[in-house]
Amino acid sequence: MKSAEQTAIARVIARLNVGGPAMQAVVLTDAFRRKGYRTLLITGEVAASEASMEYLANAKDVEPIRIASMSRPISLYKDFVALWQLICVLRREKPLIIHTHTAKAGTLGRLAAVVTGVPIRVHTFHGHVFQGYFPALVTRLFVSIERFLAGHSDCIVAVSDSQKRELVDVYRIAPAEKVAVIPLGLDLDPFLHVGGIESPQRGTVGDRGHTSLVGWIGRLTPIKAPNLFLDCAIAMRLAFPTVRFVMVGDGELRRECEERIQREGLGSTASITGWRRQLAPIYAKLDLVVSTSVNEGTPVVLLEAMASARPFVATNVGGVRDLMVGCGRKIDGVEVFDNGILVPQEVPYVAYAVRFLLERPQLRLAMGEAGREFARSRFSQHRLANDLEALYLKLAHSKGLLPHRAPSPALENAS
Repeated sequence: MKSAEQTAIARVIARLNVGGPAMQAVVLTDAFRRKGYRTLLITGEVAASEASMEYLANAKDVEPIRIASMSRPISLYKDFVALWQLICVLRREKPLIIHTHTAKAGTLGRLAAVVTGVPIRVHTFHGHVFQGYFPALVTRLFVSIERFLAGHSDCIVAVSDSQKRELVDVYRIAPAEKVAVIPLGLDLDPFLHVGGIESPQRGTVGDRGHTSLVGWIGRLTPIKAPNLFLDCAIAMRLAFPTVRFVMVGDGELRRECEERIQREGLGSTASITGWRRQLAPIYAKLDLVVSTSVNEGTPVVLLEAMASARPFVATNVGGVRDLMVGCGRKIDGVEVFDNGILVPQEVPYVAYAVRFLLERPQLRLAMGEAGREFARSRFSQHRLANDLEALYLKLAHSKGLLPHRAPSPALENAS
């Protein structure tokens, strides 16, 4: 077995667009380099309509290996070219471990790993495409592909217990013993320094004449259901004229949402800011955060909101329930937890939960503090890197590729 500095870990992601998977791929590439491993980040190109997280790679001094033909849309020709290019990279670099992120990279990366004989193959499901993305027939095809790929993987990583149950029991992607639950980890420091709701940092994004600010942060795409947030703004504007709703993000639905704001006369109630690289100042100005997604793994926006001591309202999908603190109390069709409220994906329930929190400032403060402690204790980037290193070493040891040793503690003191 090679020493750590000679051991190559190839991390593959389809594109570094704004979102949790790209953030994790960059942070982990940097983290394992700090631990002394030789690390590679292989990625495709970000579409012109998407915002890029290349700035994070630059900030971490991570230089990706780019495969231009690897992109999100399905294209037999481009996907075949990308597969061949991946095979060439893996043959040249000879990694001991390949770890893939997102569906496209998971398919092409693991196929290339099989062809080139990469000894250890790991794939993370940050979410999945089995609900809310494609017609039933296409979804069944993708499930079959994932089952095949799981059979050629050494470990499948789920980011939450709920996601593992879906992968194992609902979609039968892999047996339980092959699926490890490793929660996300982020650089939470900027958010942990955000002041409380009553701090001097507060203000409003946009019109300072409004007394309360409700935020939605993410990609403006169908799977994130931004129109549900606008539906909530419409439902509440007459009864709560001083509340402003702000959407921070961009994507394919931005023009549609902007046109709807104008058509519905929401100009003084709702606005879209576009992307913001520095989100901690945004959270500092919000009273609460709303997530309206149709499907989620572990939403990064909710981790950031909690670290910023902000309560949230979120649709009960994917791994969101695993982020709730305490025992939920059912009130008028919603579930109130210590750090936020879970709701069905219906306008009356989202609006009711937002109103419930806006009317209870002391509850918002308590929820914010509970969420901050929960995020601080469970979702650090150091914990994530250490958990993954332990997994890699366990898999390598089980294959006789290295003697057993404890994971490196070096990252704990890394900046």
